[in-house]
Amino acid sequence: MEKLMRRASVALIAALAMSTLIPSSGSATSSSMVTAPSIAPIAKGMTVLATPARWSSTAKSTYKWLLSGKAISGATKTTYVFTTKQRSKSLQFIETATFPDGTSLQGKSNIVTLGQVFVAGELTIDFKDDQHKALKVSSGAMVPTSAKVTYQWFNGIFDIPGAHSATYILTSSDAETEISVQASYTAKGFTTLKKNSNSILIPKTVYNYSLIWSDEFNASATNTVDPKIWVPQNSDGTAFDNQGWGNGERQWYTETQSQIDSSGVLTINAARSGANVFSCYYGTPCEWISSKFVTKGQVGFKYGRIESSIKGPVGQGTWAAFWLLGADIDKHWWPVCGEIDVTELMGGRPTTNYGTLHGIRSGGLGRGGTVEMPNGFSSEFHTYAIDWLPDHITWYLDGVAYKTVEKTDDDWVFDHEFYLIVNLAMGGNFPGAVDSSVTSATTAFDYIRVYSINGVGEVIKH
Repeated sequence: MEKLMRRASVALIAALAMSTLIPSSGSATSSSMVTAPSIAPIAKGMTVLATPARWSSTAKSTYKWLLSGKAISGATKTTYVFTTKQRSKSLQFIETATFPDGTSLQGKSNIVTLGQVFVAGELTIDFKDDQHKALKVSSGAMVPTSAKVTYQWFNGIFDIPGAHSATYILTSSDAETEISVQASYTAKGFTTLKKNSNSILIPKTVYNYSLIWSDEFNASATNTVDPKIWVPQNSDGTAFDNQGWGNGERQWYTETQSQIDSSGVLTINAARSGANVFSCYYGTPCEWISSKFVTKGQVGFKYGRIESSIKGPVGQGTWAAFWLLGADIDKHWWPVCGEIDVTELMGGRPTTNYGTLHGIRSGGLGRGGTVEMPNGFSSEFHTYAIDWLPDHITWYLDGVAYKTVEKTDDDWVFDHEFYLIVNLAMGGNFPGAVDSSVTSATTAFDYIRVYSINGVGEVIKH
């Protein structure tokens, strides 16, 4: 509320300070004021200089100065030298023009606060580029010239944290809101001047999507994933120096637990049966077998819309995921490499869809959101997607956005190549233990598609 009152008061003062035209005689005149009078302090000393008005016809002008609204005796010239005692008081210049026909007009200048930093003209903002990605500040000459200026940008009446430069880079959350800036001018021996700019309504960004890569999982002679795209990660994680895949999971991955059917759907089957032929990190025969595939070293991606049509699993402890890891993971271990979870679907929470980022700061907790699915995710296919751009990631369920995370700090490690992952895990720290009644589980992928967004999006083939 204080910020709202502050901005309203500044707007009122600005309106009152505008130069005005007032008829000073009862007779109508055909003359007019072309430009209003204005005043400004001279850079050095304690002198204020007036620039008289311009009139549409020849006129004889007389002048007077007002100090705090009262006429100053003897002040009838275009300069005024103020005293130390008059500091912090308001000063205004009045010009009365008399025309040959006997009519007259009066013009009022802007108002100056004596001893305060002075800035000529208005503080304005405008778009810095044709793409409307940033705003810039324009401000007039300062008196004294040694004055310093600081900025605070606003979204509506709320200040934007960390936005203190003369340029503001717009984010997705600014769409359809009004952005403005307040400038504070300071100088030694002068009182501070604060000015508010105009506001600009930020238009909603229209996204155009172009398909740049896809895997439709079309049936082949082998009914398996394309080896030019997908690599199986057959292990309990030990072979990748990541026992239990970092989550205490209970499965051994093997590509034999997946197949592509005649309708072009990749299905991953998790089963207890057959798992005991493998020895797991927890010191006994494995409890589960399932499948996991990655595009690491085959195909990478940087930015764009990443989308898949998926049918989730059933049963407590089941955990299907469509996600990405930073392609530099062998050099920068998790979470420094970054992780983007397009979706995580756990049978123990059959109506909840999770979308999460994991970075340096957020680590295992991550940053993201959830959305509820009243009819669940296991009975039919749903579309899960992210719009991944240089300044934010937005999650979608069936084409409806439900969460956006902005690039705000060093937790953002998402400006490099990532690779895709599809898997069905069983048990672990996140979904909890697998219920004893669950003997098998499946998750299915109809397609995976990648689009550029307004030309932003890259496929890296190795």
